[in-house]
Amino acid sequence: MNKKDIQATLIALQDEAASLSDPKTNDIFKGLFNLIEQLYSDNETLKEENQQLKDEINGLKGEQGKPDIKKNTQQTDHSSEQERNESDESESGQATEKKKRHRKSKLAHVKIDREQICPIDKSILPKDGQCKGFSDLVIQDIKIVTDNVKYRREMYYSPSTGKTYLGNLPADVAEKGEYGVGVRSLIPLLKSECHLSESCILDFFQNLGIEVSSAYISNQWTKGYDDFHQEKAAIFEAGLSSTSEFIVDTVCL
Repeated sequence: MNKKDIQATLIALQDEAASLSDPKTNDIFKGLFNLIEQLYSDNETLKEENQQLKDEINGLKGEQGKPDIKKNTQQTDHSSEQERNESDESESGQATEKKKRHRKSKLAHVKIDREQICPIDKSILPKDGQCKGFSDLVIQDIKIVTDNVKYRREMYYSPSTGKTYLGNLPADVAEKGEYGVGVRSLIPLLKSECHLSESCILDFFQNLGIEVSSAYISNQWTKGYDDFHQEKAAIFEAGLSSTSEFIVDTVCL
């Protein structure tokens, strides 16, 4: 049965069920018809997805998928033009093969931060199994972690002078407020380069566990952009000597 026949049969059965005198029986039949219609719809969807998967598999094998039949159109003789197109395609294919032969792997410039040995289960090896080194696989990843630092400044008091003396904070922290260079520089970056709204930037920091206010983000964006340029060189130098971990830091006094 095709789609139209099934739909016609369901409509006829629904009309007959509607004439039943027992309301409870009528409701049962309605529920069954709805279930049948849903199952039929799901089956049609699965058929379409299955055909798409078959076409993709055939394409990977170099075979043709299900043909897309279109309406007939007027055909004209373009044999000479077709021959030129085939010749151009052949030359283009040869050029593509040459490019593929000389293409370098993009992993050649990937910085390796750490190595991890994946040992083989010796119990699965035959008696004559010989070690032939390693088969390398590079997985690129990034870590976004907080770096909340609690600076414990030594404190001395002099009775003779009546003054309290504190240990110095690092230069990138002293007199910079309660947030480190990572937070201060990331705000204008997210705003200008990533085009995020201030509310999205606030959610980003709060999801990482950084306690920051929307007022600070607004102030850092409107008045703190100069700090971004001043600190960019320091961040770049620090990044050259660090791993791929992205550090977001705050200062806890």
